[in-house]
Amino acid sequence: MLRGQHSAWLSAYYDFHWYLVGNLGGDLIAWGLGPWVGAQGAGIIAALMPVLGIAGVAAVSRALHGRIQPSALAAAIFVLGNPFHFGFVNYGLAIGLAFLSFAAWIRLREGPWWRLLIVMAPLAFSTWLAHAMGWVVLVTLVAGHEGERWARERRWRSVAASIPPGLALLPPLVLTLAWSGGSGSAIGLYQDHLLMRKLMGWVAMLRGGSPVIDIGTPIILGLVIGALWWRGSVKVDKRIGLGAALLALLCLVMPTTLMGSWAADERLVPVAVMAALVSLRSTGRARDGHMLAAIAIALFLLRCGEMGVRWHREGMRYGAALKALDFVPMGARIHAVTLTDGCHAGWTTQAWSHLPDLAIDRRDALVNSQWRVLGAPLLRVRYPLPPEISNDPSEQIPAWGCGKVDLGALHRR
Repeated sequence: MLRGQHSAWLSAYYDFHWYLVGNLGGDLIAWGLGPWVGAQGAGIIAALMPVLGIAGVAAVSRALHGRIQPSALAAAIFVLGNPFHFGFVNYGLAIGLAFLSFAAWIRLREGPWWRLLIVMAPLAFSTWLAHAMGWVVLVTLVAGHEGERWARERRWRSVAASIPPGLALLPPLVLTLAWSGGSGSAIGLYQDHLLMRKLMGWVAMLRGGSPVIDIGTPIILGLVIGALWWRGSVKVDKRIGLGAALLALLCLVMPTTLMGSWAADERLVPVAVMAALVSLRSTGRARDGHMLAAIAIALFLLRCGEMGVRWHREGMRYGAALKALDFVPMGARIHAVTLTDGCHAGWTTQAWSHLPDLAIDRRDALVNSQWRVLGAPLLRVRYPLPPEISNDPSEQIPAWGCGKVDLGALHRR
């Protein structure tokens, strides 16, 4: 995107063309920052994921409850959930925008409908442009908010009053239908072992680091909040509580892969939990609220500390491995190979399979580990390679068996 037209090697290996699709959040930011800081420097956009997510949680909590509730501190933990660790940058940016946009909806809903329409139309489009699933989250939260209003007022007039401002959310729907119709692939796919995958989505909502911390954190928070609810110290604000329930239902019924986005249902689980936590309001028992805030802050800092230590350690390993690029000629054609271990891969996510991609920026190389995103084909491999070795996951070789070493797959490749 940034240097292809200036490099004879990159222009021979790749094509890059812009398309209006709902998956451009990080791409557009990198396009703006790249000329100043380079492709790798533009990776700072990954830091915007937790910033936007936590800001969105805080904005919704304040809009609903008048102030940031202790439960919002707990919700901030889930911003650093499974999607964050897997590096779904566009998705993470869109979720943050969805919560910020929903906070705007709450604040403007009681005013003139035309004002809400003027503000929400660009917000909804921006959220969709970052990632279409962010727009789905926004629409779901708005639907829950309006559904609670209908149930409370029990008048058809309240339903009719939701139609004009709701028009602000419709343009992305038209764009999504046009996008999906031209993708040439199935809109949604359900994978094998569906029930187990659905259950594991809730177990692995924070997966990425220490399994003790990742699994223990939701359990501790669940026990603490359950005890506070039993004591009457917290109650649910249905204006977002219904939206959280709808998001949880979506996690259960939606396809595993949606419009080319892998693990679409699994990614939505932390978002549903975030919405559920933001719905909680303290009832006035200051000591209980302080206790919940202290526990949430402690768990957040523990998680960030573990992540920092582990990322620093992995960064040192990555840096040592990347010294190999000093011996790679410019314009090299690289077939990357990552040995994967299906039986002993562990809980922690790593980036080894995509580390060779840095050779594209540093050595203008052709590498076989770039994603081929159906329906969002901004980047395509131009060089004539067999399809089975041109894109991810061709770099991943299942070379290790369960309990024994089996390099047959690597030898055959």
